[in-house]
Amino acid sequence: MKRATIILLLLVLHQLACFSQGTIRLTLNDALKLAQEQSLQTFLNKHYYMADYWAYRSFKADLLPSVNLQATPLAYSNASQLRYNSENQSDEFIRTENLHSALNLNVSQKVAATGGTFFVQSELGRIENYGINDYTQYSSRPFRIGYQQDLFGFNAMKWQRKIEPLLFEKAKQEYLLSTENMHITTINYFFGLVSAYIQMEMAQTNIKNTENLLEVAHRRFELGTVSREELLDLRLSNNNAQINLQQAGLNFREAKENLLNFLMLPVDTELETVIPENTPVTEVDVQLVLEKAIDNNPEILQLEQNILESQRNVEQANKARHFQAGVDVSYGISKDDGNYLESGQLKDVYSPEFEDYQQLSLGINIPILDWGRKKGQYEMAKSRHEIVQVAGRQSLQQFKQNAVTRAIAFNIQKSRVESAALSDTLANESYELTMTRFSAGQADVLRLTSSQNAKDNARLQYINALANYWNYYFILRQLTLFDFESNNNIEFDEDKVLGL
Repeated sequence: MKRATIILLLLVLHQLACFSQGTIRLTLNDALKLAQEQSLQTFLNKHYYMADYWAYRSFKADLLPSVNLQATPLAYSNASQLRYNSENQSDEFIRTENLHSALNLNVSQKVAATGGTFFVQSELGRIENYGINDYTQYSSRPFRIGYQQDLFGFNAMKWQRKIEPLLFEKAKQEYLLSTENMHITTINYFFGLVSAYIQMEMAQTNIKNTENLLEVAHRRFELGTVSREELLDLRLSNNNAQINLQQAGLNFREAKENLLNFLMLPVDTELETVIPENTPVTEVDVQLVLEKAIDNNPEILQLEQNILESQRNVEQANKARHFQAGVDVSYGISKDDGNYLESGQLKDVYSPEFEDYQQLSLGINIPILDWGRKKGQYEMAKSRHEIVQVAGRQSLQQFKQNAVTRAIAFNIQKSRVESAALSDTLANESYELTMTRFSAGQADVLRLTSSQNAKDNARLQYINALANYWNYYFILRQLTLFDFESNNNIEFDEDKVLGL
């Protein structure tokens, strides 16, 4: 069984042990763990990273020596071919029939510093001719060593060595950032369900309270201490509470389905959400947030990548404007055996005496007239590079300001939660006293309705304050990729991601 399935099974069994009716008691930590283990976003994040992982592996492999074996086991030809006749000094079509085979082993190594390529080759060829003069000929080049180099040209490997490791490091940070973003989504769904449940619970409580108060109001109406207008207002409140309960039930169902779908749990699963009362981190160091955001956030690496790529484009456009040349030099040994008078032997082409094999080629490309096209490309690349630099500085400044603002905003969340909790307690006590005073004839319906609304609003404000605290906390984690509770960077576990 997969690890995510085992964790889910253990969680479900644990919760079923606590609730005989099969209701899962879901804490915020449980929801975060489930989302990280088995949500669709986790699946997508993993496969996005896998694509970047194999792209980097391909780049690393491209820096290592490559070995290639090319073979032509059989190549049969029976056709007329144009050949030169040295006796009468003319070209003639001569029908030939032959069987050709070839084998080539090539070992090459790219040189990133220069952009050139070293290579070592070993070749073997065989041709068997049919016709008036049947013969077999062998040709070998036991080894040939050489070097190919573009002179004064653009060295793509040099820039790849700078950019590719940056891209891979950014991929790791983007995976962690996506995970933290998934946590934020989980928090929103979790507290959305908490809020919907509390609103449904408040609607049920308000119906019970208004029904009890209606009985009291009817008795007081008969005694003349409650007016008919107040009695009608109370009946209206009771009717509105029933409407609110119906709507709250629909909202609760929708919020529960959203969370279950996101956590990949069966839609008929019953949940009991546990409101997190504790706030593990009360305050963060603003300077620490700024430092960690600059060190860990992939947006900073993206800015560096943009600058490097624009510098590469400028150099590439500049190199293309000027004189181009290339050199290909090689040295080796070779031997042929056999001709149209006598067939050769395979063993003979690998026995001394060998002949020297030397090759040197130099190619040049001189731009004479291109009507300013390459100069225009160079100037355009320069302009884009300047734009990237200016935009990068501005983006960095905005990024720093955002990090500081986020840290300051989080530092006031703790006090907001405490204030909201106090308001919730006071509003609830005030409502209880108001109901008692109304039953005793010391408060009117208007005061009762106002107190009830204040109680409900205070409760929802407390839940919203808690949700904001956790939302801001994980926004800081996403921004900095830093765990402020343990004071450690959020580490990327490649073995876990790759399933090793």
